[in-house]
Amino acid sequence: MESLEFSSLSLSIETIEIKEDKVLLVSFNGQITNTNAYEINQSISQIFKGNIFNLILDLTNLQYINSIGVATLLGMIKTVEQNGGNMLLGGLNHFLENVIKLMDLPRHIKIHQSREEAIKSWPN
Repeated sequence: MESLEFSSLSLSIETIEIKEDKVLLVSFNGQITNTNAYEINQSISQIFKGNIFNLILDLTNLQYINSIGVATLLGMIKTVEQNGGNMLLGGLNHFLENVIKLMDLPRHIKIHQSREEAIKSWPN
């Protein structure tokens, strides 16, 4: 397991195999705020250094996200799409659910109540 550390946020990155696909399980822990958003946005491409473009984002422990954080998530979606990957979201609290709904995500980005549900529903 790999991790990226920022002020007020850590990302745990684990490669798992689901239905013969290599998938990055990216768990957010903390907050994306004005203090750390620029640094996160500049470093988020490190997630893709292994050329794996299938993602499950576990947002269970993401307590807050600002507009730059939303832009970062949209950038991740674009990278996944451009490289033929799949992406699912799991573990949204009430605040994040409202933010994500406002983002107008592409239809193929599915939202699940937990990371376990996202893993179980992984596309073929």
